[in-house]
Amino acid sequence: MRGRSLSLLGLVVSALCVAGVVFWAVNQPAPRLPSDARHLLYVLGAALLYALNTGVRGERWHRLLVQDGARPHRSDSYALTVVGYTGNNILPARAGDAVRVVLMAPRADSSRRTVVGTLIAERLLDLAVILLLFVVVGYAVLGEVGAGEIEVLAAITAAGLLAAGLGVVALRRNERLMGLVRPMLSSTLGLLGRGGVGLVAMTLLIWLLETFVWMTVGAAAGLDMSLVQGLYLVALASIFSLIPSGPAYAGTQDVAAVIGIKAIGGSSSLASGYLILLRFVLQVPITLAGLLLLALRYGGIGKLRRARLEEATATTTDARSPT
Repeated sequence: MRGRSLSLLGLVVSALCVAGVVFWAVNQPAPRLPSDARHLLYVLGAALLYALNTGVRGERWHRLLVQDGARPHRSDSYALTVVGYTGNNILPARAGDAVRVVLMAPRADSSRRTVVGTLIAERLLDLAVILLLFVVVGYAVLGEVGAGEIEVLAAITAAGLLAAGLGVVALRRNERLMGLVRPMLSSTLGLLGRGGVGLVAMTLLIWLLETFVWMTVGAAAGLDMSLVQGLYLVALASIFSLIPSGPAYAGTQDVAAVIGIKAIGGSSSLASGYLILLRFVLQVPITLAGLLLLALRYGGIGKLRRARLEEATATTTDARSPT
């Protein structure tokens, strides 16, 4: 029920944000979309950069899985990363992660909780870099984050650390619960070792490539931005993407992009054209590729549904078994 409530909340937030963006866009000058060969090549270049970035994400996930004792094929790590993005683009509550767990666990000879743990480690790595970019680039360079916001961010961080500490204490006092979550924490704890340095470096590369994607889309739309401005725009949009939303971060990411483009001096016409191109580059090619992979390599939607039923049955059995 909590999952359904979160999905409903995300859909409501997305609907409100999309409505706001549409209302804003219809009152702006008509967007200018690329029509000449040069600007169309920029669109193609942005799509290729995004494909490269997705490959780096697949390699990072592969290393997290191997580091946690799983035995995945590299081709599955890459392909299921694409399939997961497809799930996030067309399903609510970012269900692409559940797709990755269900399909990867048997292929990597690993438990599903272990695979979930690698996804948690991914999110923590991304979140750390996003917050770093937002604070450093936004405050120190662009001055878009004021002192009040920094204090709020510090308070939230302190509250999060306190909650994490209380959670650790509670886990240590409950052996059964500790047994359930230990496989999901081992990947995150592994980041504190030598392997974590390389994974952090890969995460920095991922977000640098993401920034190049957004900058190349800007060039296609006629919006030239510096590296610092691109980093700020990506960090701002990523912070907004943390808000519960519908498929493909509909609405929240768009609002952030408009705010960011206006902040770096772009016009309303450029902002609306940029949004259209950005949505195409980030969602259309990878969604089509993921659907193709799901159909040809992983048995299609029917197999996924059967795997989910098996997972639900296994979870129920585990819950009823004595400790």
